[in-house]
Amino acid sequence: MHKDDNQGGASTRPEGDDQPAVFNAQRAMLDATSDCIKVLSPDGLLLAMNEAGRVALGIAPAQVRGVPWIPLLPASVQAAACEALALALTGVTARFASHSEASGQVVHWDNLMTPVVGPSGQVFSVVCVSRDVSELVLLQHKLDRLLLREQLLSGEMLHRIKNLFTVSAAVMMMADREARASGKADQLAMIAEGKLKALSRVYDKVLATDDLCSVQMRSLVKAVLLPFGNQCRFSGARHVIPEALANLLALVLHELATNSVKHGSLSVAQGQVHISWKTAEGRLALKWLESAGPRIIAPPDRCGYGTQMIDQLASTVGGIVDRRWHAHGLHVELQVPLDRA
Repeated sequence: MHKDDNQGGASTRPEGDDQPAVFNAQRAMLDATSDCIKVLSPDGLLLAMNEAGRVALGIAPAQVRGVPWIPLLPASVQAAACEALALALTGVTARFASHSEASGQVVHWDNLMTPVVGPSGQVFSVVCVSRDVSELVLLQHKLDRLLLREQLLSGEMLHRIKNLFTVSAAVMMMADREARASGKADQLAMIAEGKLKALSRVYDKVLATDDLCSVQMRSLVKAVLLPFGNQCRFSGARHVIPEALANLLALVLHELATNSVKHGSLSVAQGQVHISWKTAEGRLALKWLESAGPRIIAPPDRCGYGTQMIDQLASTVGGIVDRRWHAHGLHVELQVPLDRA
């Protein structure tokens, strides 16, 4: 709160060249700052304003005095400005955020409202200092986006770790069934090792992007589904697919396989999955058909993280995902445009 023994003061005098030199010097100092400085009457009229303020609000020097201040602001911030002015008139320093447009760019302002109080304790004017904080706001938005990205990556990493344990457990069960069926129970460790090595190759395919630019569709599908042995069949031409699409399909197939291991056909020994694909009119259509799995009575009540991730991955390249729950297994069809991958 600023006290002024001279209730007129330099801030309330009309601007003009006939003012004493001290007032011209004060005005020159205020005009030298990039902050927008305004002096307001208790009823919200402009009494004085420095050059930066006049430029920001588009007002000529001769038109400043007596102009209502609130209507000069964007409609979206006028309510906040009214509240801040009302608070300042009680003798309390107030602050509010606002924005404006200049040359097609949005400028963000931090507005500090300081009451000027006379000897009697009555507020007779309010000084509003508006500072351009656009760089700070943009930096905050950037930090918010980075934080969100880190949270998404952290969530995805946790999801992948959980999937790794789930798939590893499924591989061990498959290895145990294979060893028992072949009468080679003593070779369980060797069979499991082979399948886990295949699983490792899958993760190389999923996570590595440097050498995916010339991957054939058939090779990619085979690599991703290798750990599941003859429970997975696939058919389709040897299309060469773009790098971005190869990485996306590896992730999608891995999520579908993981979900099937948890709830679908790959969770039982007799379950089968058939994967097929074809291209037509610049689009790739991939089908995932499960059969002989646990009976499906009704579609799930909600979608899990993996299902949501498949939808998000498809949407990034303009693709669509269609799911249908049949009694004998889940059917999924993914369509993506080849030119946007």
